[in-house]
Amino acid sequence: MKDIFEKFEFTGRVRRIYEGVLERLKPNRVREETWTGFPFDGRTPFEDAFEKYRDEPYPVKAAYGIVASWLETAPVFFEDDILVGFPRPMRKVYEHFCRGVTVEGETDRHNRLEPEMVPYSWDLMNENSYKRVNNPEGFDAMNAGLWWTGGYQGHTVPSYKKLLTMGLPGVLDQINHYDSLTPDSETKKKDLYRALRIIIEGLMRYCLLYADEAARLEEYAAGERLEQLKTIERTCRAIAERKPETFLEAAQLVWFYSLWDWVDCVGRFDQYMYPFYRGEEDNDVLTAIFMKFWEHGVHNITLSGVDPDTGEDATNEITYQMLRIMRTMHETHPRLTVRVHKNTPPDLLRLVILMWSEGMSDPTVASDETVVDGLVGYGVKLEDARDYTILGCQEVEIQGKSNFGCEDGSVNLAKVLEYTLFNGRDRKHNVRCGLDLGNLTDYKTFDDLWNAYVREIEYITEMFCDCCNIGVDRRIANYSKLVKTTMTEACVERGLQHDEGGTVYNYGCVETGGHAVVGDSLYALKKLCYDEKKLTLEEVYRALDANFEGYEDVRRMLLSVPKYGNNDEGADEMAAKVLEQFWTEIRKYKSRRGDVFTGACSLLGGGVAYGREMWATADGRFAGEPIGNTIGPRTGSDREGLTAMLSSVAKMPLKLGMGGTTTNVLIPTYTMETPEMRDSIAALMKTFLMMGGQLAQITTAPLEDMKDAQIHPEAHEDLIVRIGGFSMKFIEFSKSTQDEFIMRYSCYAS
Repeated sequence: MKDIFEKFEFTGRVRRIYEGVLERLKPNRVREETWTGFPFDGRTPFEDAFEKYRDEPYPVKAAYGIVASWLETAPVFFEDDILVGFPRPMRKVYEHFCRGVTVEGETDRHNRLEPEMVPYSWDLMNENSYKRVNNPEGFDAMNAGLWWTGGYQGHTVPSYKKLLTMGLPGVLDQINHYDSLTPDSETKKKDLYRALRIIIEGLMRYCLLYADEAARLEEYAAGERLEQLKTIERTCRAIAERKPETFLEAAQLVWFYSLWDWVDCVGRFDQYMYPFYRGEEDNDVLTAIFMKFWEHGVHNITLSGVDPDTGEDATNEITYQMLRIMRTMHETHPRLTVRVHKNTPPDLLRLVILMWSEGMSDPTVASDETVVDGLVGYGVKLEDARDYTILGCQEVEIQGKSNFGCEDGSVNLAKVLEYTLFNGRDRKHNVRCGLDLGNLTDYKTFDDLWNAYVREIEYITEMFCDCCNIGVDRRIANYSKLVKTTMTEACVERGLQHDEGGTVYNYGCVETGGHAVVGDSLYALKKLCYDEKKLTLEEVYRALDANFEGYEDVRRMLLSVPKYGNNDEGADEMAAKVLEQFWTEIRKYKSRRGDVFTGACSLLGGGVAYGREMWATADGRFAGEPIGNTIGPRTGSDREGLTAMLSSVAKMPLKLGMGGTTTNVLIPTYTMETPEMRDSIAALMKTFLMMGGQLAQITTAPLEDMKDAQIHPEAHEDLIVRIGGFSMKFIEFSKSTQDEFIMRYSCYAS
């Protein structure tokens, strides 16, 4: 292998592939949604399948629709392709792993078929949630400012190891085997096996569709192009008929299945592909699949980490090559995560920091020490915990063995505190949403205040988890993950679909916002009102009610109290107490999938959205200001520098946050200009990850550049920043989100 610190060179055929992708590359948000296929082609495969197989069981009809949607998509070949396969056109009916069959057409035919195609609609889910909450007055306000229930419940990582070691014929044999052991009386399982068989047989036919098209094109080709097409034909026929034997065959099979899986997350790519890798001779293929991931928006790839069986470092040549390719491309897709542990090779961390120093926000870094121990604490077997992957927008899963909900929903803890201080009412909308336990002035001791807040949390949490499970009911009824079910361990063996408890691990995932606001607010009230008695409860209540208008002195005093994120022991303890209380509370409830709910924190733009719905808070925050979107401090409240902020985060009970708890970190490029400076950053980040941190996502754009980009966007087209789970060019964000970035990092950017 060449020097790992050299950029990857795109030459010859690979260079031409790269230039072709650049010409047709879709915008960031289009790739993020993986809508990268061609426009609507007029075909109606789902509608046709549901009419043709009207009398068949629902999962069978859905499976026929899925297969037809791919087989009726004309094969796409680009000049010099090494790997083939292209997404489906943007049709009016499609299936997606987060909701199942989705109808966006509005013709009479669509209106007639929609009840059949979508047994459990979005409207029905909301209606059932409305009934469960049983609060007509406050329901809309709760959905706007308190929570998001039913969630996405989509991202999971199938077992690509199973796909590659068994091949499609082997998976088909497995389905047939367990089907043969199932009595006819178990009709639901028998129907599922039929559906899974249809999908695998369809995927095999899809491989042959491309093989046949390559053979047809060979008649019009000569020279180098003829040899390319012959190789494609041989490869596609081989993976339809047997398990892959070469790196090219493995890569093509991974790509075909990834397409059928909506180009979701591909897990520990460097681990399951390494047995096929022969070094430099396979680097063109490796680059080719990376470019497919880039063009079509693969959400996350996890690299390095420990070996599941031995616990030893598992870094290999593919690890380095993937990072080198990404460094050369300097892009926002695919997202990369590097797992870090106590024996991570120093050169691997140096390469990561070098990429950051050049203005990239990838890769994210994850702590094997925190994640593995945390998963084991939830009952995951050690060897499985060691095989975790990062997926989606920085959530955690056991690749090929789990469905953690990803995500079941989110809760804004700061809104719960608002209910506590204002008689159970949403102060902004003036409607009752929580329990009426009194207002701030009624809590004579801090314990009274804390106990009231806990009672509100308990009340909200039970409703929240019930509403999340209503979302699971929707996915179960709609068989939303049929494609994933085929390649996730235990589903075939149990005869259960992915969302119905079919996987080995079936935890829930609750994105958690506002913990910093709650911790800072409670700490300020404890110090100023209960301990030091510098302010009365009445004074603070009136100040909050007025959004501090006319109470500027009260706000200044609240702001002066130490805040979470500055390595202050008291403030950090309060924030940790808030998180531990909530994450322990949700653990009392089980997801409909079968296992308990776990904590998480990666709100994307949710910190801004929830903030808009919030009234003033006792940490000195004005109504409408952001509440923060990761496990770190509230926007603008950390003033003691990066080391202090990371020290605060590392004190949080992140081993309870096994859904994925990420931290926004600003490391401007000018702080990494020399090898010595980069080594210092590497040491700091490794210490954070070894001492309790879980995930760190990086923004390296200097604050001055962000400010200038608002005025001169044309001069900063390559300025990349990170927001709660994904990277994007700064100028592509809304003005309000740009302002939040600038506020977030103004405190210690210099």
